[in-house]
Amino acid sequence: MAHVDRISNLPDDLLHCILSLLDTQEVAQTCILSKRWQRLWADVDSLELVLPSFKTHSPNIERRFTKFIDELLSRRNNSDLREFRLFCEENFFNVSHRKITAWILYAIRHKAKVIEIDGCLYWSLPRDIFTSSSLEELYLYIPSLGKGVVAGKVNLPQLKKLHLNGIIMSGNPAILRNLLSGCPALEDLSLNVCTIDLHMVSSPQLKHLSIVSALDTARIESIKTPNLVSLCLKLSGDVLRAANLEKMPFLLNVIVSVTGGTSFDENCSILAAFPNVRSLELCGNIMKDLLRVELLKCPTYFNLTKLHLRDLCQFCHGDLVDGMLAHSPNLEKLQLCKTTRCCQREDD
Repeated sequence: MAHVDRISNLPDDLLHCILSLLDTQEVAQTCILSKRWQRLWADVDSLELVLPSFKTHSPNIERRFTKFIDELLSRRNNSDLREFRLFCEENFFNVSHRKITAWILYAIRHKAKVIEIDGCLYWSLPRDIFTSSSLEELYLYIPSLGKGVVAGKVNLPQLKKLHLNGIIMSGNPAILRNLLSGCPALEDLSLNVCTIDLHMVSSPQLKHLSIVSALDTARIESIKTPNLVSLCLKLSGDVLRAANLEKMPFLLNVIVSVTGGTSFDENCSILAAFPNVRSLELCGNIMKDLLRVELLKCPTYFNLTKLHLRDLCQFCHGDLVDGMLAHSPNLEKLQLCKTTRCCQREDD
């Protein structure tokens, strides 16, 4: 039976879907298969550039990686991009800042909807990235954003997801405000271990908010996100000491974790902000202090079916557990995960 190349006979759209499952280095290698594949790989709209995929023991790996991307971009056709992702390993590689900027500008000029920069020792993003009319998702795992945000020149009308990881943004409380005000369609915001002056988080259209930090760099004074659906606050120190969360009637899933702090101000308002919550997790060594401050004034959670109380001793804090149960008449699942007692009973 004569050999039939059934894969090459597939329509272009299906072949592009197959190529999208490969990393970009593998996609480029398909050009040796046939003349048709020489054209197909140049039409791929998703670029995933992974420096660690190059052999780490090879000499001049950064130069080889840079040359590969430059040639790749020069041979692509002029079609728009859907995704542009760049992954480095900052502990081992040091790619030129000038080159990274050129690649990001290429993605912006080709109207990339998704841009992700991960693990690069890259300190200043080009200002054009903050005025892209096509960008819908932005994932950054770099030390700093650059001057474009500080100057307040942010205009990202289509951006729906913004995930920032390990970014240093302290010293200017306007940075977060400039970001949020320049992203009118933003629905998903994640700040992971960022050194940032928070103070106020205000975004009327936001649906998902996650703030995870191991640094006590600032205090959250207010969160104004009335359309929020999910909230995750994993913080340390006194960041939430006097926080005032405005009511979020659509909020269904909540995680609040605070460790290492001292106490909560008697005027703080956290638990009252989500009256219709369905799943609630409260954890941290000072969560007992939050409950003592707010338990009497928090609403009855008629929709709450899952409650997770971590780090509460059932012997020393039984009144707090009972109080939460009294405010949760339709609870279906209760988790208590305290593994050690705060005190020893006499009969032990």
